[in-house]
Amino acid sequence: MLRRLPILEADRAALVFQLARLSARNEKVAAGSGTIDWVAEAGAGFEARLFAQIEEGSGSEAEKRLQRQLVIALDHRGLLPETDAVLATRLGVETIDIESARRALLFLEPTGVGAKDEHDCQYRHAIEQDDPLVLDVFEAIEAGVTDVPNRLGITPAEFDRVTRVIATLPKAPVLYEETEQIFPELEVVYKDGELTATWFSPMLDSTTEMDYESKWWHDTLTMRAETLRAIWDVIAERQMDWLKGELTLHPLTRKEVAEQIGKHESTVGRAIQRKYALTEGGMMAWRDFFVRATERGQSPFMIKRAIAELIQQETAPLSDKALTEELARLDYHVTRRTVANYREALGFGNSRERERQLWKEGNQ
Repeated sequence: MLRRLPILEADRAALVFQLARLSARNEKVAAGSGTIDWVAEAGAGFEARLFAQIEEGSGSEAEKRLQRQLVIALDHRGLLPETDAVLATRLGVETIDIESARRALLFLEPTGVGAKDEHDCQYRHAIEQDDPLVLDVFEAIEAGVTDVPNRLGITPAEFDRVTRVIATLPKAPVLYEETEQIFPELEVVYKDGELTATWFSPMLDSTTEMDYESKWWHDTLTMRAETLRAIWDVIAERQMDWLKGELTLHPLTRKEVAEQIGKHESTVGRAIQRKYALTEGGMMAWRDFFVRATERGQSPFMIKRAIAELIQQETAPLSDKALTEELARLDYHVTRRTVANYREALGFGNSRERERQLWKEGNQ
């Protein structure tokens, strides 16, 4: 049975998709609260679509049956992280049979289904890139080549371009239509001096009869919800000013939260990944509530916000060095490289690119 920590780490949409997969073949798995209709619809037909591809492929009926069993064993990300030996023991076959079935899954759509881990999934996506350099560089890095540009006969600029492409390769199969929409774990409203939280965590309907599988998922989702709520209670108490609508974050570390809720710091770190809260200040990633102890709060979110405001208010494009100095004046102490990374993540070009854009706009 799946481990519980990956379920804690999973975001809301991934769990909705997985529960829909389960309910499509097990009537005792009945979704309760926190569902997302279109994601659930995609999940309900996921295994059937893979089964159809398997049926159209080559191989004996026994081989296809084993491939279908591996599809059922896929985790909520569409990956198959368990070792071939473990799967062989569970399914009562030889390890070589699992290896063959896993290879067959890698020819299915979406790309990366059945990959062993996120890195393996990225490798599968690299294989399908139109630019052959992507796969060449990926394999060179994987092999530990020290001077990749020289070994492959490409320029450093070309190497940088390809490595940026590699960094964007999906770490999991694209299981449903991509969307920019973020699905919050909860919504927080501050009204009449009181903070109200409405939770959307996926849960199973506990009023229906359960078998072993549905009970495991019910208990695991309940544990996930309890852990997330315990973490959030600490966040909400410390960051009440932000939740009231003020642009102020106070120092908070994962270690502090872990100590208060009686969990390991790494558990807190995994739990807050890909979790969002809809607040008075907009959609907020949980990880951005954790800030270092400075007067303004040394949060990546707040630093990015400050960079965006500085660029939007500039009368002449500021260099990364100038932005770094302005941030220091605001008590945000970061390196110029960090500023460049955050600026690029926000979608702003460097000072020369912004200057050219201003010139174009002025001559239109």
